[in-house]
Amino acid sequence: MPCSTPVIRKLNQKAPRPFLQWPVTLPFEMLPMRVALSVLLLASALSACTPAPVSTANSAEAPAPAKAIAWRQGDVDDAFAEAADSGKPVLLYWGAVWCPPCNQLKAGLFKDPAFIALTSKFVPVYLDGDEEGAQAWGERFGVRGYPTLIVLDPQRNEITRVAGGNDAAELTRALTVAAGRRSAVAATLATALATPGKLAAEDWQVLGDYGWEVDANRLAGERRSQDVLRQLSKAAPDAALQRRFALLALATAEKPDASPTEVRELLQAVLAQPAEVRRNRELLGYAGANLVKQASTGPATSNTLGQQLLVALERADAERGDRADDALSRALTEVSLARQQQPEGALPAPLVDRVKQRVAAADAAATDAHARQATISSAVHALREVGDDAGAEALLLAELKRSEQPYYYMPELAELAEQRGDTAGALEWLKRAYDGAQGPATRVQWGVLYVEGLLKLAPDDAPRIEQATASLIAELEAQPSGYHQRTRQRFERLAGQLKTWSGKHQGAETLARLQQRMQQACGDQVDGACKDWLS
Repeated sequence: MPCSTPVIRKLNQKAPRPFLQWPVTLPFEMLPMRVALSVLLLASALSACTPAPVSTANSAEAPAPAKAIAWRQGDVDDAFAEAADSGKPVLLYWGAVWCPPCNQLKAGLFKDPAFIALTSKFVPVYLDGDEEGAQAWGERFGVRGYPTLIVLDPQRNEITRVAGGNDAAELTRALTVAAGRRSAVAATLATALATPGKLAAEDWQVLGDYGWEVDANRLAGERRSQDVLRQLSKAAPDAALQRRFALLALATAEKPDASPTEVRELLQAVLAQPAEVRRNRELLGYAGANLVKQASTGPATSNTLGQQLLVALERADAERGDRADDALSRALTEVSLARQQQPEGALPAPLVDRVKQRVAAADAAATDAHARQATISSAVHALREVGDDAGAEALLLAELKRSEQPYYYMPELAELAEQRGDTAGALEWLKRAYDGAQGPATRVQWGVLYVEGLLKLAPDDAPRIEQATASLIAELEAQPSGYHQRTRQRFERLAGQLKTWSGKHQGAETLARLQQRMQQACGDQVDGACKDWLS
């Protein structure tokens, strides 16, 4: 998504850290979700949704505001049929029960009365990654991470998409704008690149709100996303948008090529504007330390810019209440900055103590089950970043007793066991995670982690490897339309690893049996795409 804890790193094949949807640097992949909403941002947009009082004595009272979002649970085709009748756009939410920022959305944004009212302007669809056909829908809409929110018109043209790991107030503002639009974002981008003067201010706002952090390549197409963003930066009508696009270009580039002076001037210009810091809070949280590195010409420059970044983040966080998760994310940024100066060895004791204090504060503040799913992930990551593996393990073990998805934390416990040389313990944690995982797509993902663990830690145990892989194939066999998106990606990844293992451990006969088993399972698959697995 998704920049991650070991769980996230493994699930996402160590994708580039800054912008995987669901936290850590803290987000799988993103910083904990901020749930405070700005009611002022919504006041004007929502006023039209509130029925005016009727003065006639015999009139019925105005209906009470909805207490929950009227989600269509996985009902995508019916949602578009309703959209065609009503003229409303579809708001598609894509998430998973174990995903930290997804749970934070559920704990905050999705319960906010103002946001609930806003969703009446859409046909809202809740699509859990484990629902039947969900992976096929995810593939169709090009979803890359949990959570993602996409706005589509009744003809299924994409109006915009936003990364669900962004600040709740920013999400609300972006969706408020999107609710009244009918222009496809791809067409808006094409106009911006060809004839930028034809775009209205709202068009530029939509392009600025788009989830470039995660989905830049989808919108950019065959063009390099950094080139597209640089062109937008030059064409945008106001300085704040120009700087936002320039920041995104630097943060999403596979190989940044801007000069240190250029990056430093851009970063300092943004940090000097509190409104821009708030607008780009998540981006600066994930990519800030790396931007400081790009802008630096030596330790002195790095220290100065690092302090400017931390001060700007603290000021922005104070304006939204200085939540415990905000304070923890700043500490993680500080750790990243310190590691640039000291790549190896122990960090300064005051910094380590500060991280531990903020972990404790965030842990204590997260009383809601959904909020804890994000907080614990971030807290464990923070402790491990400062070398406190024992503290991280204690936090994880305690959370197993509280969490509704304890399997989510077990791969991290496996990694900790592996690091201290406990191979058997690591494999046991991975097996327990697979055994306890819930939902067809989730079981495949955690099952792949288990098989990968066997290939790495018990490569000579061919019977065990074959048995575990056959179990995964059986999971797939029960999903007629399951070989899509994340499930397909995991199986393809595993195929490559099995082939490598076979070449080193005389596993040709094992692979032949597994391929035959997959051929049998593919007989029930809707499109039969899995028939070539291991070929």
